[in-house]
Amino acid sequence: MANNGLHSPIPLGAEEEYNRVHNATGLPDYTDYFDEIPSYDVTIIIILVCIFLISVLGLLGNGTVIWILGFCMKRTAFATYILNLAVADLGVLLGSVPWRIIVFLDNSHSIDDCLLSFTYNTGQLLLTAISIDRCVSVLFPIWHRCVRPTHLSTTVCALIWVLSCLLSIVLSIITETSLIIPDNIYFYFLTIYFQFILTGLLCLPLMTISTVILFFKVCFKSHPRKRGRLLMVILLTLLFFLILAFPINAILLDILIVPLNIPFPFHYAILCASLNSCVNPLLYFLVGRKKGGQSRESLLVILQRVLNEEVNDRQEMDPPCSIPLRNLS
Repeated sequence: MANNGLHSPIPLGAEEEYNRVHNATGLPDYTDYFDEIPSYDVTIIIILVCIFLISVLGLLGNGTVIWILGFCMKRTAFATYILNLAVADLGVLLGSVPWRIIVFLDNSHSIDDCLLSFTYNTGQLLLTAISIDRCVSVLFPIWHRCVRPTHLSTTVCALIWVLSCLLSIVLSIITETSLIIPDNIYFYFLTIYFQFILTGLLCLPLMTISTVILFFKVCFKSHPRKRGRLLMVILLTLLFFLILAFPINAILLDILIVPLNIPFPFHYAILCASLNSCVNPLLYFLVGRKKGGQSRESLLVILQRVLNEEVNDRQEMDPPCSIPLRNLS
C-alpha cells in the first residue's frame, strides 16, 4: 500500500503495534520478532532440508544409472523401462527442490511445478507398465517370450512420455486460467480431480493388483530357482512406491472431500515423492550385489547381474520357443 504521508489515516492500534515491535531506543526488537516465528515455519524448513539432502543423493544415484544404461551396457526390454524410470525420477528430484524453495519464499507457481507434475506422472505410468509387463511374463510366459513385439518397451515408454507431456500442458493451461480468475475454484478442483483419477483410480489399483499377483505367483507357485534378483527388484520398487504414494493419494482425497488450504500435507507429499525417486538406485545395488562376495563391485557389474537375468530366463524357459509366433500373425 502506498504511503500518503501526513494525510494517510492511522489505523486503530497502530501506536500500540509500533511500541510492541520497537523498544525504548527506537531500534527494532529482533528478540521479540524471532520469538514470534510460527513453529510451522521451522517444520517446513526441516522438511525442505530433508528434501534437499535426499535429492542430492537421488541425483547422483539416478544420474549414474542413466549413464550406465544409456552408454555402458546393452539394453534389454526391462533395462529400457529402468532407464526411462531413472530419467523420470531425475526430473522429479530436479523439480522438487526449486519448487519447494519458490513456494516457501513466494507462494507462486513456476515452471518447476509443471516439471514436477510431468515427471511424477510419467514415473507412475512407467511403473504401471513395468508391473503389467512383469505380471504378463509370469502368467503367460510363452506369449511374453514369443509373441510380444521386440520393441514394445521402447514404444510404450515413448507413448507414456508423449501422453504425460500433453497432460501436463493441459493441466498447466488450466492452472494458469485459475490464476487469471482467482475467484473461480472450479479450475483448481479440476486439476485435483484429474490427479486423483490418474494416481488413485488408475495407476495405484493396477500396480497393487499386479504386485499381489507377482508376489503370490512367485512365492507360492514358482520354483525357487526362478525367484531371481530381477523380480525382487521389481517387487521392492513397486512396494516402495505403493507405500510412499499413499500420502499423496490421501492428500488428494482429503482435498476433494474437505477443501481446506493446508500446506503441511503437500510438503510431506513432496518429501515422499523425492524419497521414492531416490530409493530405486539403492534397491538395484542392494539386491544386485553378491552376498558374502566382493563389497566394492561397480554399479555396472551389479546392474548387469540383475538385468541379465531376463536374458538367462528366456534361454532357460521350457518349453523353448522354436517358432517365431509373432511372425505368424
